[in-house]
Amino acid sequence: MFEDVRARVESGDYLDERVGFPGVDTEGGGTFRHTRDGRLQRLYWRGSPEYLAAHAAGQFEPLPPLTPASEDEVNECEASLGRPLPSLLRRSYLRLGDGGFGPAYGLIPLEGILSRYRGQQQHWTGPWEARAGSLLPICDWGCGITSYVDVADPAAGMWAIDPNPAPADDFHVALFPQHMSLATWMRSWLEGTLLQPWLFQDQDTGEWRGATNAEIAAAMDQDLE
Repeated sequence: MFEDVRARVESGDYLDERVGFPGVDTEGGGTFRHTRDGRLQRLYWRGSPEYLAAHAAGQFEPLPPLTPASEDEVNECEASLGRPLPSLLRRSYLRLGDGGFGPAYGLIPLEGILSRYRGQQQHWTGPWEARAGSLLPICDWGCGITSYVDVADPAAGMWAIDPNPAPADDFHVALFPQHMSLATWMRSWLEGTLLQPWLFQDQDTGEWRGATNAEIAAAMDQDLE
């Protein structure tokens, strides 16, 4: 698995969001940002038709090289956690980069991981409290959606928070297991099958849980109609 992730990083195509060249493909709808001199740059998301076309045409700005974390930084992180990082995560930070690659907006740098981990230990209460010490935030998707790895789980199971549809009177349901390991999560990203975590209410049972890929795809198709 690590070698496959390294190959993706070394290819220079290691983030899901890519930026087009200034002034290129700026007509029509979509998401854009401005350069310092005011020109538009289109933002592309991996897997979309626009992304595939721009990738084939070589219209992406190159991503910068990554700088791995030092052994001391990784050791300090593990000392603060009181347990080792999952081996795939540890090796990736040491040899590939201190975050900045992977699903969505990339893995969070170690300093950011520790800052948020300490914060959740102080502020997670109620049903979340039991998970505050073992769930490590590793990836942001935007809109408050975050992926976590359970560092107390030998299988390095993945969890997520999606606060957007959660009811105000039952907000703790926003945290849910994703029923996959860190290795499976990374493999799915490499294969292009990893979707943003989504909190879903089962219409038959009323249960709030993480949506399956099929449920997410069905919801996206419904939104397009």
